Amino acid sequence: MGFALRALRVAVRESRYGGNVHLGRQDSRNALMRCRRTSTSAGQRRQTPASVPIIALEIKTDGTIRERHLQKSDVAAELHLNYRDLRVVDPSFRSETAMFLARSSAIVVHLEHIRALVQANRILLFDPNHPRVQAFLPQLRDRLRQETHPLPYELRALEAILINVCGTLNRSLLTLSPSVESVLDTLSSSTTADFGSVQVAQSLDRLLPLENSMNEFGSQVEQIRSAMIEVLENDEDMSEMYLTDKMVTGHRRRADQHEDVEMMFETYLKQVDSILNEIRSIAKEVEVTENVIQIRLDAARNKILRLEVYLNLATMSLAAGALFAGLFGMNLTSGYEEHPYAFYIVSSSLLGSSVLFFKGSMAYLRYKRIFP
Repeated sequence: MGFALRALRVAVRESRYGGNVHLGRQDSRNALMRCRRTSTSAGQRRQTPASVPIIALEIKTDGTIRERHLQKSDVAAELHLNYRDLRVVDPSFRSETAMFLARSSAIVVHLEHIRALVQANRILLFDPNHPRVQAFLPQLRDRLRQETHPLPYELRALEAILINVCGTLNRSLLTLSPSVESVLDTLSSSTTADFGSVQVAQSLDRLLPLENSMNEFGSQVEQIRSAMIEVLENDEDMSEMYLTDKMVTGHRRRADQHEDVEMMFETYLKQVDSILNEIRSIAKEVEVTENVIQIRLDAARNKILRLEVYLNLATMSLAAGALFAGLFGMNLTSGYEEHPYAFYIVSSSLLGSSVLFFKGSMAYLRYKRIFP
């Protein structure tokens, strides 16, 4: 803007003081055009994050699907939502936990790969390029087309989401569980002598990544379970989820009128609890196997230490006998050089003293309970 004003002043000055009037007007028009371009580019630079479009699939009650590019500001204004509510369904925030948010005009859902805004007459399904979301679309359409279903549109959508998420968790468990059990069987059936084999080494290398995957999977299931329990513990949220009744009557249900929602969430909470119990059982087996492996390794380490003690005591015993052998090996006259049996007597005495030293050291260690 400052540059455009300066250009205008220059053009007016030239036309006023002997410059070409036509050129002055042309310069003025050019300055105004530069001013507009500058204002437009500045407006683009000042584009707020709330105005960045988000891709979503809009699914109507008749099953029609349309891809839309929505802006957070428009969605927040239309559905009377806060921006923090829309952060739950924004695919750019990958660290958001599982959550159900019951609002006056929509239900905000984030479970695993599903991020959705459920309304009484449509669903906005975000992150449509996700493979699991694309696989979920036919199931959702079939569920929503069941007009004879006793549940209203928004609760059918919620049930379809819960069915898909529980099925995904079951498939993940069935994929991960056999791999963990195979490794555990290999390690449990192996003996201490087998710990140097290639098969046991490969199983040990696979155990830690599988354990980390199982722990991460268990954390995801616990988040989903916590989100469902949070809904079941809040009567107002459950009654707020009847969006069709609210749209027809103009007011929401009483806080104690939520039997359908409560039964639906309790049904799928049992499935999530079953999956979580299975994960905890496998994690317990992994922990027990790790403890058994540690005990076996400790036993093998103790055997090595015991052998090391034997070798050290034997070395000390022989070193004690070698001391006297060194004394007799000096080039000094002792009077035993000419004795016919001196060599046999001294050798036998040295070996006997070494054996006695070794036995005495072992007896002392056992007496002090330092050595078994």
